[in-house]
Amino acid sequence: MKIKNPLKLVLFLAIFAIQCKNTPQKSSSFIEEQLFYFKTTECMGTCPVFTFTVFANGACSYQGVANVDKLGTYTGVLTSNQLKAFKEGLSASDFFNIDIKNNTQIKDLPSKYLYYKDGDKEKTIMYYHPKNKEVDRVIELADRLIKDIEWSGK
Repeated sequence: MKIKNPLKLVLFLAIFAIQCKNTPQKSSSFIEEQLFYFKTTECMGTCPVFTFTVFANGACSYQGVANVDKLGTYTGVLTSNQLKAFKEGLSASDFFNIDIKNNTQIKDLPSKYLYYKDGDKEKTIMYYHPKNKEVDRVIELADRLIKDIEWSGK
């Protein structure tokens, strides 16, 4: 391949190099850490399908997929009191010691995924069936919070 105008090539590479150097890079300090995550999956009926995330700084996101009042993507911010009460509720649930034995023989129930991180400890629970009082309390805590947040977006 013969370059017809080497000056244009040099100029293009110089502009490209400057542009790359000036592009802001995301620092890991700007990536907020997840505190809690709650996701529900579909069933053969009208089960609510959504994802709810709470970040350590109190920012929240909600993605309503099906059979929920809020369809689409929403964001919100917890007040300091809401965040404190939520963390206390999660701590009181003894989340890290919840033991789940799902029965997958029943086929028409939604799965629920719950994640919680507290310092160096983190755990994900996949909840299907049978009922578990401890997990249900965590779900009720999250459901109340979802209703209390002032959401924006769609």
